[in-house]
Amino acid sequence: MHIVVDSSTVLVRDASAWLGTDRVAGWVADDIAAVVGGNHPVIAPEQLGPGRPTTAVIYGTVGRSGLLDELNGNGLIDVAGVVDKREVYALKIVDNPLPGVGRAIVVAGSDKRGTIYGLLKVSELLGVSPLRNWSGIEPRRRKSVMLDSSGVDMVSHEPSVKYRGFFINDEYPAFGNWCRIHFGGANARCYERVFELLLRLKGNYLWPAMWIDNFSLDGPGLASAELADELGVVMSTSHHEPCMRAGEEYGLMRGPDSPYGDAWDFNANPEGITRFWRDGLERNKPFENVITMGMRGERDTAIMQGASKAENIALLRNVLKVQNQLMREEIDSDLNRVPRQIVLFNEVESFFFPDDPSEPSLLDDPELDGVTVMLSDNNLGYTRTLPTGPMLAHRGGFGMYYHMDMHGGPTSYEWIGSTSLPRVWDQMSCAWDFGVRDIWVVNVGDIATNELSLAYFLDMAYDIERYGSAHPNNTDAWLDRWVAQQFGGAFDERDQSSIREVIVRTMLMLERRKHETMGEDTYHPVHYGEAQQLLDDVEWLERTCADLRSRCPEDVLGGFVELVYYPACATANLMAAWILAGRNKLYAKQNRVDANAIADQIKERLDLDRDIVHDFHTVAQGRFDGFGLSEHFGFRSWCADNNVLPQRRYIEPARLPRMIVSFGGSEDYNIGSRWIGDCMTTNVFDDPRVTSAVMTIACGSEEPIDYAIESECNWLAFSRFQGATASHDDIRVTIDRETQRRSGQTEGHFTVVGFMAESEGGYAVPEKSHARVHVTVQADPYLPEIDEVGAGTFLDVDGIVAIEATHWAETGRGSDGSCFITMKPYGRTDGAVKVLPSRTDFSGLQPDGTLVPVDAAAAPWVEYRFAVREGGEYVLRLVMSPSMPTTNDAIAMIGVSVNDGPIVVEDTVEDHSQAFYGCDQYNREGHDNARIHETCVNLKSGANRLRFHHISPNIALERIELVREGVELPTSYLGPIESPRSR
Repeated sequence: MHIVVDSSTVLVRDASAWLGTDRVAGWVADDIAAVVGGNHPVIAPEQLGPGRPTTAVIYGTVGRSGLLDELNGNGLIDVAGVVDKREVYALKIVDNPLPGVGRAIVVAGSDKRGTIYGLLKVSELLGVSPLRNWSGIEPRRRKSVMLDSSGVDMVSHEPSVKYRGFFINDEYPAFGNWCRIHFGGANARCYERVFELLLRLKGNYLWPAMWIDNFSLDGPGLASAELADELGVVMSTSHHEPCMRAGEEYGLMRGPDSPYGDAWDFNANPEGITRFWRDGLERNKPFENVITMGMRGERDTAIMQGASKAENIALLRNVLKVQNQLMREEIDSDLNRVPRQIVLFNEVESFFFPDDPSEPSLLDDPELDGVTVMLSDNNLGYTRTLPTGPMLAHRGGFGMYYHMDMHGGPTSYEWIGSTSLPRVWDQMSCAWDFGVRDIWVVNVGDIATNELSLAYFLDMAYDIERYGSAHPNNTDAWLDRWVAQQFGGAFDERDQSSIREVIVRTMLMLERRKHETMGEDTYHPVHYGEAQQLLDDVEWLERTCADLRSRCPEDVLGGFVELVYYPACATANLMAAWILAGRNKLYAKQNRVDANAIADQIKERLDLDRDIVHDFHTVAQGRFDGFGLSEHFGFRSWCADNNVLPQRRYIEPARLPRMIVSFGGSEDYNIGSRWIGDCMTTNVFDDPRVTSAVMTIACGSEEPIDYAIESECNWLAFSRFQGATASHDDIRVTIDRETQRRSGQTEGHFTVVGFMAESEGGYAVPEKSHARVHVTVQADPYLPEIDEVGAGTFLDVDGIVAIEATHWAETGRGSDGSCFITMKPYGRTDGAVKVLPSRTDFSGLQPDGTLVPVDAAAAPWVEYRFAVREGGEYVLRLVMSPSMPTTNDAIAMIGVSVNDGPIVVEDTVEDHSQAFYGCDQYNREGHDNARIHETCVNLKSGANRLRFHHISPNIALERIELVREGVELPTSYLGPIESPRSR
């Protein structure tokens, strides 16, 4: 059976329909008009007229709909699958359900939200993006749409997480200004747009903006809260706003004559604060809420700064007791019917784990019985302490407060969404596996440009069976569907593939380093070509985005710019500005005249940054005006205060001709003066994969330089032997490996000669030859016999071996059946390996918190094979994701074994004398988005095997680097390029 939705389609409501479902039906009617045109009224059955039967969407809520009861009684629908379910809907195409209706889609919801989700599913089936009214993505226009029962008839499942939503935070300068420009403030008109976005993404729960805004006051009055309740949006308040009071409310109402007193201090002003909380509960009582408990200081600070942990715990116990009593009196005498939460954010988490294990945990306080304990990530998208042992028995369950935006440590990031989908999958599937299943809320800052990651987060919360740890690497397929959902009606499959690649490359840039923490010294300007690779990606992104935009239809242009073009181009431009700043710094140090041209390019990039933001604010008739206002360059502290834009260095060229010779990949240079050194060496050809390299001859003077190359080495060739330049010439040096092998030589030599002509003033120079740079080329790659090391073995290059973790040779399961999986894409380079099930733990940590000897031999392992020219001591560098320990004990153990040696177990937490959250290691890893753990291993000459053993949960290995003792590893951000393999 099929149904044709066309310009005559109507929506039919039951007389007892929820007001909120009628409002959403109006949204769907507008969606249908956007697809097929016409007028699509929401009508009652009696308004159906005689004549030609029409098509309809009939909707209602089981248990309060006589219309559904009639259809169910007639056998046209079966509502058994939704009765007594939470947020479930059934869709079915039926014939002749009502007089005047020939065929209809019937939407039967188990409750208000179930009906709303069912209605919005109809819009999705018609090809309407959930971001249509938020981002301005109009659907493809058609005369009619035919829907088949195989794609329509369904019964949805209960959402996995009960409360799923987001937190609008740090709303100034961006979201707050956007609200005022478009709606006159963060009022009910504004929140209707926000609620629509939330519901279309299958969320149901919101923490409203709270820096300056007051949700329950700015509606005006309770208009926003009333609208939320009408639409079935469950409201709450953030981690530091108890009893439905906004964070700013006390500041507005306090004073010496205020009934609430003049001190946000529960010890000094218990009566005033208690009354303040009571009035908040009474005011918001009519609505569906999850009530935040606990107390922090004003403006989200520690409540009792300078007090002991015991004093803080005692205060919180008293606060919780008072708040529960207020809820009994104002909300319901049975607290089991009052949804409540307490959020363990920042220092609050430590109050739940006393220093003295003999002291009772705050988690065990009877006042928290039935309260959902909201755990937190580390502000950067990696979960912190997760429920284990006795914690799992807590009645009330656990939630997660997750961040895709942060104003705080270790750094703020508020400009453009920078949270990768694989990280969301990794950490939130892990949280679910540990029992965090009752509330998921994510801080999305201004919302804009975080829609992609938010949509995936809410899809996981809605259907963990589809997106959880049972389905690793599902983000690629999800992203394909998301791109098609937003842009399938505007771009062909080839362009959709390009859009997807734009998103992936942009997110990789940001997974490596966020906008706000980039600097001129982040990526090395020459080592391993990492800076140039980033510039190449920038060029590709800018070219591809410009091409896509030139062909983007006007009806999706705003959405394309907001979701794809602006995040990609603005990010690319910022990255380019910093890479150029690093190059400018290096060239200025060498006194290359090119430094001045690059300084000008930096200025062009800074101007372009302003132009890109302006374009974002003006596209689509100013739809996004205000959203690009957050500062984003050069944070020197955790926030934008005292930030700096890339500095530009201009040099004064030397008066006499100066030749500067350097090789790609090295910051060393030579100007050919024999009295200060005129010899240089390059080992670039020690890597057997390298067949050519670039030598740069640069000018460091007012006058151009003339140069020539003198060489008698028959296995080296040059793209040119002479020339003149006022900036630089790149000369490609090529090696003939076969001729070199026959020669028996491992070193070649040539000379670069710079000439000084007579100056314009006619002054004589003592000799024609001004500079001579004698270059030694090393070409001695380590190429052991295959029968000695085996095919596919990674090979040492000048005492360094680098291996991507995904390129393992063999794996072994743990005694419990656990095993390593490969995650791609993931992290800063190629991917990572991690053990599933997520809770697999061989650390010896017992439920009571004690440690027993580690049984590392029983743990799963992954093996890597490589060969080194020289045996001896090597530094082993393990590059891992900066995930947090899953226990309050801050233990993050790994095991390493070499060849048939013992398993060495080490803790990757460097300092146990202080809390890991907020320590130096945490801050460093948060900026670099990597944990690098170093240890020493002894290797033999030739083939070696290294095994990485899983010990503690939630550790992902991204790459392995080995450096021979005495070898200096060149400075870089991403590390050496992966080593060659034997063939």
